[in-house]
Amino acid sequence: MSVSRRADGRWIVKFRSEGKWQQRSFRDEQTARAFDVEQMEPEEADSRLSMGELTLAYLRSRPDLHRSTRSSILWLLADGGPAAFLRDKYADMLNRQDLERMREGLRVRQVSNNTINHYQSYLSSILAWGVEQDFLARHPWPYRKLKVVRPVMRAQFRDLMQVFPELPGWLQWAVKTAFFLALRPGQVELFGLRWDAFDFRRRQVVITQGKSGKPKTVIIRNDSYLREAALRCAYDQRRGVMLVCHYDNGGPVRSYRRAWEAACKRAGISMRFYDVRHIAATIMLGEGADLAAVAAQLGHQSVATTGAIYAHVTPTGQAHAAELMPSLGEVIDVSPIKK
Repeated sequence: MSVSRRADGRWIVKFRSEGKWQQRSFRDEQTARAFDVEQMEPEEADSRLSMGELTLAYLRSRPDLHRSTRSSILWLLADGGPAAFLRDKYADMLNRQDLERMREGLRVRQVSNNTINHYQSYLSSILAWGVEQDFLARHPWPYRKLKVVRPVMRAQFRDLMQVFPELPGWLQWAVKTAFFLALRPGQVELFGLRWDAFDFRRRQVVITQGKSGKPKTVIIRNDSYLREAALRCAYDQRRGVMLVCHYDNGGPVRSYRRAWEAACKRAGISMRFYDVRHIAATIMLGEGADLAAVAAQLGHQSVATTGAIYAHVTPTGQAHAAELMPSLGEVIDVSPIKK
């Protein structure tokens, strides 16, 4: 196949069709080259994929991918995005310099290391999928994520209790749900949670996590929350509302920050909505709950992650564990052992 320009200014595309060479003319180069790409033989077109082509193939294969994740991926590679330069590069030719250039493009936007790691994970998942589908021979980015300095969680339950009365009703219910289900605030977990995720008979909820996209099962044992949830579920279903947390009119919550920050200001407390999840974990660990069980409630893939984040809490649980050790009887002879 080839694209050339005639003396009269029209563009000619030569291509093979049914084993024979043919040609077509076009008024402009852009249309001619677009047609040329469309006529590529399947084996030629699929032999190597650019990062943009691989991304589109990945997105088509994942209709279940959450819209916020899909939007983030497209933003990364869109014109003006921090990874736009990757779009036309062959995916199997990406290297460490490409990764560092993307990271720097995010840093100039004042993006934190934690968020940079999220974006890196999105593209790394696409590359890993390419390897699984035999589009790539190897994963070109086998590099570690950036080191993240985790902030010390200082918000306490009494702080939450001061903020809670200042919140509007719809946000009070969202706080309860985030607390008892140990959820991350946002459109994926808390404000994307639907009533069909609840199993009231088994007293549990299956939730798709915003960070990993993997499901987690949360056990609920607070009777007061369960009763209120059951009543709200019945009322919402009669209105045709499937979201668990929503505005009073049943509409989806698009932003909670203004209402949250106003309530914190009235209460004289400085804390994030995200701290509700941390407070829930702190209480469970502080009461001596097993670290693995708390990790399961939070949806952490590794107990080590839970221990690293809540190292300031686990000593209480360690003391509780020590108190549970049974007695082995009194020592009768305490005299030194003779040599």
